[in-house]
Formats: sequence, structure tokens, C-alpha cells
Amino acid sequence: MKRLLTIVLLLLSVGVFAQSERSTDFGCIVSAEAEVGLGGPFGLSVEEELRFENNCTQFDRWLNSVGVDYTCLHNRMNIGLTVDYIRRHNDRGYYENRGRLGLQVTYTEDWRRFRFQVRSKAIGTFFDERTGEHRVNPRLYWRNRLKVTYQPMNSRFKYALSTELFWLTNDPKKGGIDNLRTVLSVDYRLARQYTLSAFVRMDNDLQVKEPVDRFFLGLTFKAKY
Repeated sequence: MKRLLTIVLLLLSVGVFAQSERSTDFGCIVSAEAEVGLGGPFGLSVEEELRFENNCTQFDRWLNSVGVDYTCLHNRMNIGLTVDYIRRHNDRGYYENRGRLGLQVTYTEDWRRFRFQVRSKAIGTFFDERTGEHRVNPRLYWRNRLKVTYQPMNSRFKYALSTELFWLTNDPKKGGIDNLRTVLSVDYRLARQYTLSAFVRMDNDLQVKEPVDRFFLGLTFKAKY
């Protein structure tokens, strides 16, 4: 556990000290996820999320997500497609509708009590021009994540650490890697089909004029059928 905490601190420090004159914000996230097998290698997933920022005092967004996925290579590879609807509080001070499409490929390898996952995900976010002009619409991101999971033998607990880079691909003024996300989570299996996950997340802006470090505490209820 001491080694794990050391690794977490090192990862968190990468974004914090990358630039000076950074601002900080704290928030919280509550969500629920469900996965259902559709027969064979196909699956269906749904997610609901509420996120709060400004020291958890301001509602930031409501996310609704539906996804389908296909598993192959003896359960090592998963290919998924997601469709999201987002109600988001924007920089102008009002709420706007956003749509999002995502295509992801995840590869998994197990070693003893550890699980290693590499995920590559392409995301396009579509903005409602009726609520304001957007210089780039849709906004395209390529996200790459490495996740390590550890579950002790005969334990209801599962521990995970992940780091993810966000690459904005289609904005000529702000293109490149502009965010680093680090997540440390602990899952507790309530029953065979239900899990409660608590996590700490940090999002660090990179290569932007006014960088912000955002810290989140989150709780997720997960169901798998």
C-alpha cells in the first residue's frame, strides 16, 4: 500500500507542477452504471451522472449515456460505441445541450492478482449553436488511458489506479494534449451483481493560458447482469 501511495503522489504531481499560476477547484460526482449481456459477445451499458463544481456548490452537468460493446480475443479486447446527452453549465453562465459520440477499444491482460488495461477512445462533442457560437463544432478528442487494478484474494475490495491523456485533434488554436486525468478508486462488492465504488479524481489542464487543477470526490453504484 505504501508503494501504491507513492506512485499516486508522483502521478498527481506531474500536472500540478507543470505550470505556474494555476487555479484550483474542488467538486463531487455521483453516478450509477448498469451493464447487461445481450447474448454472446455483445453487451449493453447505461450510465447516469451528476457533477458539481465550485467546492461542490454549483451544479456543473448531467450526463446520460448509452453504449453497446463487442468482446473478442478470449475476452481480452472490447470494442464499444457510446452515445451521450449532456446538460452542461457553460462559461457564459447558463445551461446548454451537448451531444457526444464515442468509439473505444480496450485491451486487457491479467497477471496474478493484477489486471492491466489500455484504452484508446475517440470522442466527438457536438454543441448547440442556438445557445452561442462555437469556434470548433464538433470538438474531437483522442483519449488514451492506462489502468491497473488489484484485487486481493478472497476479498470484496478492488483497488485501481489510472492515468489518461486528452488530445484535442481539430482545434488549430488549442490543438495538442491539454488535460491529464488521474483516478484512484476502491470498489466494494455488495453482492454478486452490485458494487459500490468510491474514487478520487484529479484533472490537470496542460498547455493552456489559464490552467486549472480540478479535484473530485466521487461515488458510483454499479450493477452487472
